[in-house]
Amino acid sequence: MDSSSPRRNYSPVSKERLPTNTTTYRHPVHRWFNFIAGFSPEFMQICLDQLDGKLPRVLLDPFAGCATALVSACQYGLEAVGCEPHPILTKIGRAKLPGPDTAKRLWQIEVAIAAGLDRPQSLELLSKSPQKFLSSLFSRPILESLLGARESLRQRDLFDNDLAFLVLSKVVDKSSHSQTDGIYKAPASRKVAIDPLKALRQIVTAIREDLDEVRGIPFDKLARIIEKSSERIPEVADGSVGIVVTSPPYLNNFDFAEMTRMFLYFWGIANSWGEITDKVRAKLVVNTTTALKGHKEKQDQYRIEIPSRVQEHLSDLVSQLAVQRRIRAGKKEYDFLVYPYFAQITAVLRECYRCMANGAAFHMMVADAALYGIHISAPQFIRDILEEIGFRNVTCSLVRTRGYRWILEKRDGSKQGLGEYHIAAIK
Repeated sequence: MDSSSPRRNYSPVSKERLPTNTTTYRHPVHRWFNFIAGFSPEFMQICLDQLDGKLPRVLLDPFAGCATALVSACQYGLEAVGCEPHPILTKIGRAKLPGPDTAKRLWQIEVAIAAGLDRPQSLELLSKSPQKFLSSLFSRPILESLLGARESLRQRDLFDNDLAFLVLSKVVDKSSHSQTDGIYKAPASRKVAIDPLKALRQIVTAIREDLDEVRGIPFDKLARIIEKSSERIPEVADGSVGIVVTSPPYLNNFDFAEMTRMFLYFWGIANSWGEITDKVRAKLVVNTTTALKGHKEKQDQYRIEIPSRVQEHLSDLVSQLAVQRRIRAGKKEYDFLVYPYFAQITAVLRECYRCMANGAAFHMMVADAALYGIHISAPQFIRDILEEIGFRNVTCSLVRTRGYRWILEKRDGSKQGLGEYHIAAIK
């Protein structure tokens, strides 16, 4: 196939599924590892089909996540750059950019993991917090076998291999008896756990099938993931990008550090809640109250980094949230979230603008939020920020309503309802 052509035409899906990863199980490489957050390959096809042929054939995703945008771009023959500061997501994303030796390495990984599963290791390999948390997600024999697989990778110099990380992480996920809500393992919930060796065979078989299907696409040459925040990316030259497709963390939605705690603990990337904050959460966009360490003291600085047109509206919301914090039993510090979140988003959007060529398209999936019942219209504020930066033809359209499964007596929703929106613009 000509590398400048789309790899395949996807079957249409409902509009409501575009801002989710729920269709990735249908698609090669995309299906290797995914979380519910993000957007679908079908959304990527819609965006990439509109790419102006006169623009640079380079995609930028400043919130790369599990590399949905990058994988799709490669399948279109585009170069792609993604930024992702989360170590778990970076390794998963890089593993989904296979090269010519991936099939051979996959065989080595399969052998190593299978051998390790037969040589269980003591839970004493884990420090106190990881041992306690992981023991709530797995039976002891299963966890010991998984640790055996981890140590087998270490002994065979595969511990730092991104594909090995993806494969064993997927085995870990399938072997847990705790249900996943989004990407959070809830210890008290239950699902059917798959035997680790059976899970390994399923995963490796799927990857092999996909490698055959996408043979000839040089993912590893076309795409790269920079492990850092996209608030400043000098690695990407001015005017070098032809299209941006992205989805930032939603305000007051997933805490991606906490949500990946199972993997952070299993791999020894973090060994306590404090280390999760210092090593992971501190690098991410501030979108939840659990991520406020070091940010509450910089509210004035963040405020002035936001365009004045938006500052005025946010200041009123911050004041309302401060009042609610004082009278609410939970004392949630939502008022400290607003300025950091929009200041960081502003910085990312400015970098996107700098990197984009004139005429390049910008696409973002994002949602609004309700904090103590106060509606935060994040998509509309981001639209205004884009216009202030210099983007033109900015539109903001509702893709689907959301939030109904979170309606609880103790939680205030928005009287306006919540939704996910597609923001489109041109430089």
